Amino acid sequence: MNGVRKKNQKTILDATFEESRKLVDESYVEEALKVSSNKQDRNRFWGEMVCVLLGVIVTLVLGVDSHGKDVNSCFEMSIVWSQKVFNVLILCNLVITFGFIIYALFGKIRIRKTKFLRDYDFNQKITIGFGITCISLAIIMLPITASFLHSVIFEFLYVILDVVISYKVIIKLYGEEMAVLYGDAYQNHRVKKASKIADWISKNIIVLGAILFVVKDLFSRLGNIQGILIGALGPLFFMACWLILLWFYFEKILKGFYLKKYSEQYRQLYGYSRDEWYGDKVDDWNRMKTIEKHLKLKEEERKEKGKKEENTSIKDEQK
Repeated sequence: MNGVRKKNQKTILDATFEESRKLVDESYVEEALKVSSNKQDRNRFWGEMVCVLLGVIVTLVLGVDSHGKDVNSCFEMSIVWSQKVFNVLILCNLVITFGFIIYALFGKIRIRKTKFLRDYDFNQKITIGFGITCISLAIIMLPITASFLHSVIFEFLYVILDVVISYKVIIKLYGEEMAVLYGDAYQNHRVKKASKIADWISKNIIVLGAILFVVKDLFSRLGNIQGILIGALGPLFFMACWLILLWFYFEKILKGFYLKKYSEQYRQLYGYSRDEWYGDKVDDWNRMKTIEKHLKLKEEERKEKGKKEENTSIKDEQK
């Protein structure tokens, strides 16, 4: 037992079609179809590129400016990483970014024949691309933070804190979606113990960091408090941005996964034609007009049904 997964125990990706319906409702399917045109997909692709390239641009700027002729007077060059280390980080960032762009391009080519999944594809890519950017910027900010706070120990403290908080957020999201799919989340005892350890680390590392911050800076460099705060919170800010995005998109990505897994079942359940759903042999403009008309009829049907139910309840009350 103790956290060991049995053969019949399900994970977040193992729900049946009926179980997935608790998560994938008609409103999500309608929204996915509304944003499935070729034009929208092209615009979203450029959004994905901006998200991942932003990290490369900022990394290049920081990597050059931090070691250029006019070195920022706030930086302690004995603490800031060497130019060689910056060059390695920039190279790694470029390789990962290039790999993501290739992955995104192939994804667009593959998704062309399954147009109803374009919202899922975008949510997935934007989360990965923005995650690459935020993690890269958080890493680049670490030596600058150490320089502002006059201690290399903050690099290690912030890495541990970021990993622990990220773990806690992902475990919480996982548990919430398991509860939606199966009624009761899979209780893994190892996860529970790890969560308790993560709680203890996050609480105590914040206290330790606060003590070091007060002792080393507030009493020694009150004149530069603004710069200290910016440098101190930089890595945490970038990781927080990604975790906030992950929080908003986690459920959408999971819904898209099940919409992909049971695509035919959902198409038949909500009464869409193959042309509306896939649009293989239909002009894209005509397809979107057909979808718009279909959604409008569905909305009118819902309103009519709501009025009938309201009238029925009023008659029952009068009786």
